[in-house]
Amino acid sequence: MNRDLGLSMTANGKTGVAIICLATGLFILYYTTAVQQSSIPYIAKNVSPIGNEYISSAENNNLVGQLLIVTEAIIKSDLKWSRGESNTLLKDAFNEMSNIFETLGHTNQLKQLQESLVSVSQPVKNSDVCQENYVKKDVAKSDPKYIFYRRIGFYQENCTDVPPFHSLLTLVYNFVHYDSKYHSYIPELLHEANNLYTNLPILAAIPENFTIHEKDFRNTTLIRMNASMAEPDIWNSLVTKVKTKYVYIGRNVIKFTWHDRLERLVREINNLEASVVASSYRTLQSGVWSNGCEQSKLYNYILEYRSGYKTSKEECLVCHHVHGPFVTLTHLLQQTPFKSQISSTSSFAIWFLQLKKKHKKIVSCADAMAFLIDESQEKTTKKDWLDLAQFLKVEFIRMNKQLMELDCEEWSTSCSKLSRSKGFAVSWCCKRELSTAIQFTMSLCMKHHLVCQLNAGTSLGAIKVNNVLPWETVDADILLHPDNITAFEKLESTITQNGYRYNTVKFGYYHIHTAHWTVEVFADSLQTPASAGVTPTRIEFDGQLLETVINPGLFGRNMYGSEMYQHAQHWRGMKADRSNIWEYFHNAQKKFSQCPEPGHHACLDQFEADGNLEFAKPSA
Repeated sequence: MNRDLGLSMTANGKTGVAIICLATGLFILYYTTAVQQSSIPYIAKNVSPIGNEYISSAENNNLVGQLLIVTEAIIKSDLKWSRGESNTLLKDAFNEMSNIFETLGHTNQLKQLQESLVSVSQPVKNSDVCQENYVKKDVAKSDPKYIFYRRIGFYQENCTDVPPFHSLLTLVYNFVHYDSKYHSYIPELLHEANNLYTNLPILAAIPENFTIHEKDFRNTTLIRMNASMAEPDIWNSLVTKVKTKYVYIGRNVIKFTWHDRLERLVREINNLEASVVASSYRTLQSGVWSNGCEQSKLYNYILEYRSGYKTSKEECLVCHHVHGPFVTLTHLLQQTPFKSQISSTSSFAIWFLQLKKKHKKIVSCADAMAFLIDESQEKTTKKDWLDLAQFLKVEFIRMNKQLMELDCEEWSTSCSKLSRSKGFAVSWCCKRELSTAIQFTMSLCMKHHLVCQLNAGTSLGAIKVNNVLPWETVDADILLHPDNITAFEKLESTITQNGYRYNTVKFGYYHIHTAHWTVEVFADSLQTPASAGVTPTRIEFDGQLLETVINPGLFGRNMYGSEMYQHAQHWRGMKADRSNIWEYFHNAQKKFSQCPEPGHHACLDQFEADGNLEFAKPSA
């Protein structure tokens, strides 16, 4: 059968999931019913009845294997989808399901199911705004729209069964924090909006000392506000006064033209079942254009933004975050207002992340275009993002090629109880506290010519993620050559002078304490590089090269057993037998514990228990 049927079904892939899940369920129901109705002799002969045919044991095992492939693909696809990653796993799963139905001789049923779901997923056309048609129409060369339409283009129908546009949408602007050089543009903007959209209601916040009169404009309400008021609070105050179904948030807008194409934005709210429809924009003076569409990814204390789109529909780009002005449903913004008393950058970013978490669709229709103040395209600073970082407890923010990293006090993500809980990844700041102590101890050994090597879980962390393991709970392990015990003990004062606590557990076993961690240094036999006739093996560990065993890969494999590159929770959190922890790792199920706060960006169970890319430290 046609493998591509419907796999481009919807932008978000939900129909693909529905088809696969329903098809899988139907197959299982069909198969189990047939088995229950079969007679004992047939089962004794290792054949399973399916309809009027019989499938051999080998074929039956093959079907089970295919179902397992489908199930695995769906689970992995769900994990990828939750992280905002693109993938083809649903298509792979659908292909496997198609093979199963072909084996059973029931391809027609799958095709019918597919077509019924695709028809259900078709967008609902907006009944508030007339639709568009792509038609040929002559445009005079003197018309300013000629270059955009020439002889063909999208034109709005002349329908009569829609409400007046001015009863649907309110334009909302916040001019309070604009530089005074833009003040002269504000009356012109309002006049142009009045001319192009007669009686369309306008709500605008203006600076207290700005001279402008409400009576000079139609259906326009001007509200004077103090510049000390945070931008999100001003937006929220304005939105509470909106009475129409839709609201236009004119963020950073400074000029109004026919390019704003408000009907297009409102139309796509329903056509695409979207919550936000944004326009593209260009800056007023520098003329820099952008579709404003970005994809976001929040994971493991990292927030990443990447310009671009993965899917599109009706010539609109599906986004996670938009920078331009946008139309949204008034009730949505009133029920989910902008976070108050924080920076505008942080507030808008948090709002869009909330919509993404609720699976709300955000699109940018780039044929609509607004004119923005030039400052809107200046690079943001750490100050702009600090409120978001503290709210979400993230430590890195990447915006395309720009990477922001603040110290642990600014991000407020030190070794909190949350970041040390089973099922959570340890925060980068918390890991850094431990890695700094490890690096200090190893540098001390090197300075005084002592043989020290990363060992046990610390070595495993270096092998797998070049850092402290994200699920580390208590300590680090450093192996000390027995001949160096006395020399190491003489370093106690140096250790304490550097802010660490030191204690001797017993001869040859020492603890170096930070505020939240312990570095265990213990003497045991080890192979020195000198005895092997080689230089020390050094491995990257949180940005530094530290000495470890000569062959760390062999050491890790034999110490941690089967599938050591896959991940298992720390033995302490799993209440394993301490006297037999190596066997625990060898036999442990490679999975993460259930997260105590499902959906949190630091939940380990959102990741596959394999691979290291999701745990890599961001780099510029």
